[in-house]
Amino acid sequence: MRIRKQTKYRKLSAEILELLLISLVIAAFFCAFLYFMSLSIAESYLSGREIFLNEMQTGTLRVWLGSICLLASAAVFLVLFLSLFGQKIAYLITIIKGVDMLGKQEMEYHISVEGNDEFTQLAESINYLSASQRELRQQEEQLRTEREALIRALSHDIRTPLTSILSYSDYLEKKEHLTQEEMREYLALMQVKAEQIRVLTDRLLGKRQENRERIKDGRLLMEQLTAEWEEILEESFSCQADLKDCGAFCGNFDVSQLRQILDNLASNVEKYADPEAPVILKIWTEGEQLLLCQKNRIRSGELYQVESHGIGLDNIRRIAHGYQGNVEVRQENMEFQVRIALKIEGEDKIP
Repeated sequence: MRIRKQTKYRKLSAEILELLLISLVIAAFFCAFLYFMSLSIAESYLSGREIFLNEMQTGTLRVWLGSICLLASAAVFLVLFLSLFGQKIAYLITIIKGVDMLGKQEMEYHISVEGNDEFTQLAESINYLSASQRELRQQEEQLRTEREALIRALSHDIRTPLTSILSYSDYLEKKEHLTQEEMREYLALMQVKAEQIRVLTDRLLGKRQENRERIKDGRLLMEQLTAEWEEILEESFSCQADLKDCGAFCGNFDVSQLRQILDNLASNVEKYADPEAPVILKIWTEGEQLLLCQKNRIRSGELYQVESHGIGLDNIRRIAHGYQGNVEVRQENMEFQVRIALKIEGEDKIP
């Protein structure tokens, strides 16, 4: 928020007194000039017609001329003072209008700053208040927009693990014979997805922020997340996961965010990929970066359009940005490819 400069202002009473003195001096000068000029003209006129006045008549003439000049100078004084002071009155009316506009919440109104007195200070204060209110409104609007975007993003991400839980539940219901080992595996998967929903819900409600932890075996984590990615897609798609170039590494990650990335990739595949073509996911390390690349063919007869203005990809971009990374999307010849780069913070290669 901008800070208003502290300025030493003149007293308004001093300015009014100054206007009075200026008007008075000009009126006095005008009165003297007019008196002596009219007296000189009168004497010249009378002398030209050989009219001579006695002392009493001369005194009377001078009194009349003085009275007329005094009245004329008084009129000049009033006109001059009201003209000068009228500018202050007009400025005061402008300030009153600004206060009225401020009361109507019209924060774009700006009062021109004139002079260097209390009116100027008042105008600057009103402009400062108006600018402050505008900035607060902009910040509130920005926060509201960010909050809505976060709600849309997390709501979108909640749907994928929820769909997985429903799918696993439906499978368990239809499957007549399950071994204890198979039952435990599916229950473990459902528990993972339920925990993911809880984390996302807490983040949606503002109860949880990003929580990065030290991952000692990054390759093992990516293998586990890739297995979950395959679990989501394997019933409808032919999945090919390639981690041969993923070296052993450790670093600081929020596991739920990595899971969000892969869930969003799987969600896009389910919506737009051609089930007749393989879906390829490659994960590898390069320098201080962890890279993920997913390729799939787009369904025949459908152009790739990201639902809700690309919420899934926007979520991935937001997470990648938090890891000083980036997301590249390519689409050509009916093939879709998304490449994600994440910086491995606290990266430490494992020999």
